[in-house]
Amino acid sequence: MTTASPKTVRAELADALDASRIARETAERELHRSIALRSRAAEALERTARRPGLDESERARLRAEYAAADHVVAERRAVFEKRQEFERAASVVARAFEAEATSASPLAAALLQLVGSKRGGTARHGALASGRTAPAARVRSPRPRTA
Repeated sequence: MTTASPKTVRAELADALDASRIARETAERELHRSIALRSRAAEALERTARRPGLDESERARLRAEYAAADHVVAERRAVFEKRQEFERAASVVARAFEAEATSASPLAAALLQLVGSKRGGTARHGALASGRTAPAARVRSPRPRTA
């Protein structure tokens, strides 16, 4: 397995951070759009609540539209949260690499090796091709998560 240079890993991490930021921003825009559509469906349903003589089939259609819009909001919120979490993780890895890149840290070595193996064509070389996995890098004292 080849080992990548710290410069290569920094570039890969920067690309990952950019891609994760763009994905999160896109998911956030889609979430906001779906929330707006759900709000419009709710307003349409509420406008018909006290209207006399409204056909019940029309109310059922409006309720179905609201339920569908609410389902879309839930799906897009889940996508947004996943992308947001991935962006946070990529940021943590990038900061940890920067902090450890100059030392003989297992994390830095693992990232260098991982990026080197990806650059070599496939992610499965040597021991990985035989089904064994590379040892995981352990972070001794992770920083506490904050909201």
